[in-house]
Amino acid sequence: MTSSGDPPWFRISGSELTIEIAARPGSSRRGIVRAGQGGLTVAVHAAPDKGKANDELIETLAEAVEVPRSAVTIVRGASSRKKTIRITTAQPRAAAARLLALGNINIDIVGERPAKTSGPR
Repeated sequence: MTSSGDPPWFRISGSELTIEIAARPGSSRRGIVRAGQGGLTVAVHAAPDKGKANDELIETLAEAVEVPRSAVTIVRGASSRKKTIRITTAQPRAAAARLLALGNINIDIVGERPAKTSGPR
């Protein structure tokens, strides 16, 4: 279930948030790089070797939305850079809003417009 203002790369169903991501293994920085029309881009330090990058990706996303690692699952694309991730949480909309905020995208996701912030003066 998504609303008309939601990006096309995530879906909410009950207590689950399903997102499309592009992983960047072997990056110098770790975290959510950006949110775009195709999904989230998430950078991790680990190389794509024996699941190390996937483990770090799960850890990064779990920390970002403040859920246990066990709540984050790779549904599709375990051996690909393009992945489908499922996050199980009591507040999937809040998790989606957090990911969007970390990706520096201002989308009306919870029914309220984000507060305008002034830039550097």
